[in-house]
Amino acid sequence: MGIKTAYMPFADINQQPKSWKDSALGVIGFGTIESTNNATETLEIPTIQLPAPVLDGANIAVEIWLSHHALLQGKPLKNGQRDAIQYRLNDELLFGVISVPELGSLQTATESAYCQIFALMEALDYPHIYRFWNYMADINGISHGINGDLERYRQFNVGRKDAFLAYENGIGDQLPAACALGLADGPLAIAFLLGREAPIAIQNPRQINAYEYPDEYGPRTPNFSRATLLRTEQNPLLFISGTASIVGHLTLHLSNVIAQTNETLVNLEAVITEANHVLGEQIFNLHDIYFRVYIRHAADLSAVRNEMQRYIGGAIKAVFIQADICRQELLLEIEATAGQMLEISQAE
Repeated sequence: MGIKTAYMPFADINQQPKSWKDSALGVIGFGTIESTNNATETLEIPTIQLPAPVLDGANIAVEIWLSHHALLQGKPLKNGQRDAIQYRLNDELLFGVISVPELGSLQTATESAYCQIFALMEALDYPHIYRFWNYMADINGISHGINGDLERYRQFNVGRKDAFLAYENGIGDQLPAACALGLADGPLAIAFLLGREAPIAIQNPRQINAYEYPDEYGPRTPNFSRATLLRTEQNPLLFISGTASIVGHLTLHLSNVIAQTNETLVNLEAVITEANHVLGEQIFNLHDIYFRVYIRHAADLSAVRNEMQRYIGGAIKAVFIQADICRQELLLEIEATAGQMLEISQAE
């Protein structure tokens, strides 16, 4: 399987050669709409552009997933549209984006979006899920849904879980890596990566599996794995889910952003260790990795960044985004991608 990623500002996408643009499966980017130049619309690249403030790392705030085969061998990618999903694919991979307005509730919007994704998987025969990225407005707010007043993240979990349970072919134990973050406004927006090669779900021995959380976290448990491991023909690829200061199922270090950052990094290292154990060799580490760091309060940026640099050592490849986290008491969340070939923009 040939897949790689590049990181740059939106404006730099227009500066790339046509062969590079033609190899782009999909784009995930951040920044206020006024500060971005969405060059992907005219190129028909599936794009999720999120109006979340970039606190640091604007030069790598946009992640582009590329088909290595299309880039090297000129194998064309195919574009498609099904229901509300825009997607691009080759013989191995499918990247899609979907945006669903909340006409009823976040729960119904979520179930609708995921049912559309599962229908696409079945219709086009991409049976394996590698990664979901989920973004919604007011994630910690309380609103009225099918089950009465409920925190919006819990509404999202109900809708997602119901769609998983309704999927006729069943997902089994291949729950994907995922994140779920809150923005100031906007519809439910989801990006996803599918494939035809089976991945390996990776868990964190320091944490209870999210899908086994006790009832206190809502009527439906979160449906994701701590990471997804994919063996590619170049290098293994590790998608690490949104990771926070949670041990077992409990949030630790309330109101202490430095301690939460440290605990989050310990959890990331535990996931990486588990993935290396599955592979039987030391492939992944915290130094050769791309971090997307979501921070609840912009004023905490320096504390989080400094603690990451202290813990990891040396330069880190990270973009820092202001966003709300799935639990009100969590001050930050970090997701990461490791092992694939990286292209990092040098622009400042």
